[in-house]
Amino acid sequence: MSAAYGVHFGCSSACLAVNRDDKTEVIANDLGDRTTPSIVAFTEHEQAVGQAAKQGMIRNLQNTVCHVKQILGRRFDDPVVTQYKRTASATVLDKNGDPMYEVDYKESRKMFTPSHIAVTIYKKMLETAQSHGGLSGSQDSVLAVPPHFTAEQKKAISSAANQAGFNILRLINEPSAAVLAYDIGQTDSHYSGCVLVFRLGGVSAETSVVKVHNGMYQLVATVTEVALGGDRCTDALASFLIAEFKRQSRCDISDNKRALAKLHHAAETCKHTLSKMENALCAVDSLYDGLDFNTKVSRARFESCVTGVIQKCSQFIDQVLTDAHLTRTSIDKVILCGGGCNMPLLQKAVADMFSHCDILNSINPEEVIAIGAAKQAGLLSDLEDEDIKLNNEDRHIDCISKPICIKCLSETGPELVPVFSELAPLHSRKHLDFNLPEKQTSFCLEVCEGSKVDDVVLLAKIVMKDLPEGAKVNSTFHLRRDGHLHITCTESTTNKTESVTVEPS
Repeated sequence: MSAAYGVHFGCSSACLAVNRDDKTEVIANDLGDRTTPSIVAFTEHEQAVGQAAKQGMIRNLQNTVCHVKQILGRRFDDPVVTQYKRTASATVLDKNGDPMYEVDYKESRKMFTPSHIAVTIYKKMLETAQSHGGLSGSQDSVLAVPPHFTAEQKKAISSAANQAGFNILRLINEPSAAVLAYDIGQTDSHYSGCVLVFRLGGVSAETSVVKVHNGMYQLVATVTEVALGGDRCTDALASFLIAEFKRQSRCDISDNKRALAKLHHAAETCKHTLSKMENALCAVDSLYDGLDFNTKVSRARFESCVTGVIQKCSQFIDQVLTDAHLTRTSIDKVILCGGGCNMPLLQKAVADMFSHCDILNSINPEEVIAIGAAKQAGLLSDLEDEDIKLNNEDRHIDCISKPICIKCLSETGPELVPVFSELAPLHSRKHLDFNLPEKQTSFCLEVCEGSKVDDVVLLAKIVMKDLPEGAKVNSTFHLRRDGHLHITCTESTTNKTESVTVEPS
């Protein structure tokens, strides 16, 4: 039995899914968790990864690396790296123009590249893959990456996975993976519509619009906000808890880094609990000056803390619709992904915005992207064509955004006859034959772009005169890979030919 894997390496956590025998499921790690924190910690004795690294953060904060995906494949002078340095727990230094982490490891000061950290996390995921069914060796996999990733970032993340031992079949953008996870356009190849994918991760948010037509996906627009993430909700709850502790003990911990780290960790645990339950107990032993902290937090209290974040999410979603020149009513389905989308208040806010849509959240939002990548891996692993199978690039098919039609006259007036439908792939070819009526010796072909007679754009007009009566004209429409449309019309008996090439708009 062959298996193929989908890997989603996020800023906050990583998730691994497997496709085997046409079934896709998420694989739990050695602790039984279905996601693994994307955290690496260095100590005097070892290098810890995942939950082990996260648990030791409070005592070993300066030697713990988090959110490495943010700077992977970037240069040190990149504005994102500059911002990252301000909040990173570990020291980030410049070495020949590349960012490097400086940490204490095995009783000495050492430097590690972001790629080393990424490889370490991928190796942890590989161990999880190999533990599933006793498989060993390199695993056929598809990686899900953000749509805004540059070529350098894609190269860096693909290289890290390869070094860890994964056999990369392809990179897929995260919104497309989310759409594929729900089999949109796959089980019903006739479905045509727009899908909005909203991801609220730990440190960033992303909204994308994906057009689905004849089983093909086109990313219409995407907007990323690095200052909006689930951590903002944790911060808001932590601020409330700081005030509550001050009320109870009359002690202000706002300047105590260790106490703040302990309380922030407790706030994160409390946030996850309140996504499932109405109340949660926040308890921290010896939070400050030997004082313990215990308080009960209701979901209503938590939601009042994060109202501002939820409002920003709603504004953020509207922004991508503006960029895509769409309205809320243009969307048919909405997919929620990312751990932040487990919050009931956020789910309700999105449902209220798109009351006419199917809100798809039956799959755990933290697992959606990995499942979609695994389904893509399952489709690719059976292919023999090495040119398709072995590549490290994000393969996508360029499509036309509007239908291409012929304008004809009928008894009821002008009408459009489609040649290439909306989202037809480049390249495509179509042949059409036209028979002239008796006594007609001329032929006129008007090729337009659009779907409404009153709102089309004329792309080309071919006129052929002095043809035999009742002539037959063979026409060929060729959509080239570079976006050019080449049209050739040939009269069958005289071989008289007219052609035109339309440049892409």
